[in-house]
Amino acid sequence: MTDFKTLLISRDAENASVAVLTLNRPEAMNSFNYTMHRELQRACAELDADSSVRVIVVTGAGRAFCAGADISSGFGGAGLSSQNTMHGDVARDAGGELVLDMFKLDTPLIGAINGHAVGIGATMTMPMDLRVCSEKTKWAFPFARRGIVFDGAASWFLPRLVGWAKANEWILKADVIKSEEMYRAGYVSEVHPPEAVLPRALEIARDIAANCSPTSTASNKRLLRNSMMGYGLLEEAAFTAHIEESKLLNAAFVSEDCHEGVKAFLEKRPPNFSDRK
Repeated sequence: MTDFKTLLISRDAENASVAVLTLNRPEAMNSFNYTMHRELQRACAELDADSSVRVIVVTGAGRAFCAGADISSGFGGAGLSSQNTMHGDVARDAGGELVLDMFKLDTPLIGAINGHAVGIGATMTMPMDLRVCSEKTKWAFPFARRGIVFDGAASWFLPRLVGWAKANEWILKADVIKSEEMYRAGYVSEVHPPEAVLPRALEIARDIAANCSPTSTASNKRLLRNSMMGYGLLEEAAFTAHIEESKLLNAAFVSEDCHEGVKAFLEKRPPNFSDRK
């Protein structure tokens, strides 16, 4: 397994076929940067290719799962980077690229959402198969409050997970969402006290690893994925949604509204956006 700067990879002490992938930037509330993006891609690919891994549990170190993009490192609102993957002349949104990769995994992916999940911290959980979260977790899709559009191919995934009306409400309000609402919407499988989140996720993972055929599980995941993708007919639509989001994000990142949205967030004040639509 590759050595990582922003992740920790371990095996469960009770069942070594359960891998635990930990976002490991606790000093920055596990905020998402380009290094984490590439390392998550590599880690997921390596674990998925490892026949000894039957379930992957994803969690965060410290008090957050992932607090969103790391603005201080030049990611997201601070502008684009040469590290973005290109699709023709379009710089692909890193979050969308990661989400689409995670969605294609054959190994079950369980999110142990131990703390705040904001922006990409929320959208990266969309391709997970199960989400167990803390009752104290604050979720948010705050993109409009930062003067940008959503990432992670959320325009394709989120309505399919919770319905168009609820997805529209969360994106338009761009406000904090409590775990209980995420549970009622069917997005979260279970809600527990903070200290019980990872143990419960591991309990589920151990049960799957010990009692479910890896071949059957992978086949079932592929069948469900193909059903959601219309057996290939909608795969292009999901990618197109990702590219359209990327185009709008690229334009937003250099806009006055993004500059004002990020500045207002850092200064803890209401933003003063332009009147343009």
